[in-house]
Amino acid sequence: MTTIHGLMARFTAGASALAILMLAGCDRSGSAGGPGATDKGVKPPLYGEADNTFNLTTSSMSIKQGDAEKGTIGIKRGTNFDQDVAITLDDLPKGVTLDPSGPVIKSGGSDVKFTLTASDDATPGDFTVKVVGHPAKGGDAINTFKITVAKKDSFTLSMPFWTTGLKQGEAKAVSIAINREKRFDQEVTVKIDGLPKGITVEPASAVVKPGEADAKFVLKAADDAGLGDFAVTATGHPKKGVDASHEFKFTVAKK
Repeated sequence: MTTIHGLMARFTAGASALAILMLAGCDRSGSAGGPGATDKGVKPPLYGEADNTFNLTTSSMSIKQGDAEKGTIGIKRGTNFDQDVAITLDDLPKGVTLDPSGPVIKSGGSDVKFTLTASDDATPGDFTVKVVGHPAKGGDAINTFKITVAKKDSFTLSMPFWTTGLKQGEAKAVSIAINREKRFDQEVTVKIDGLPKGITVEPASAVVKPGEADAKFVLKAADDAGLGDFAVTATGHPKKGVDASHEFKFTVAKK
């Protein structure tokens, strides 16, 4: 026969289990803000009571150098909390900027959209960004999210080792290869700079389209071109992103 003590023990165990389940279902990341979070004269609200607080929700992001990505910061409003909340992002990686610079979650709103833009030389790596929500009244809410800055898909220039010199009055074909990283499919304009006196190049620049492997030029030495060893620079300029360059050397000899 079940005793009163046995029934009480079962009730207590069941209530404890229910409380654990309720806590597990709540998003308790970060710290709460709002008047209810800073009023020391009021006891912490019980489940289901008006609390006048709010929490911020975030998601991790990944962005590539030279790209922009959209993100969202959400808000979980406690009962009676209906203020605007101004958002700031602290500890953004070097080279990453926020637009708009001061996002605001409006009263009655559930989130705010923003855009992170990474410059071509943004620091790559994994970072933790601090998100602060500042209401008109009460304390700030704080949360964090992870952001990964990845290196952009890019390219390099190269050319076969050139052992044959260029004689005065002679012309020689030169091929400058483009080595593309994964997903880099832009066209690249290649130019050769720093030519010594008496040396010309045709064409002045060459466009390497997606799928093509190299840029072809012809170096020409005038009859009175200077003699000796020279170094020139080939530069590749994509439509987006950073230029790549490659130095190569050649010798001009008497004809």
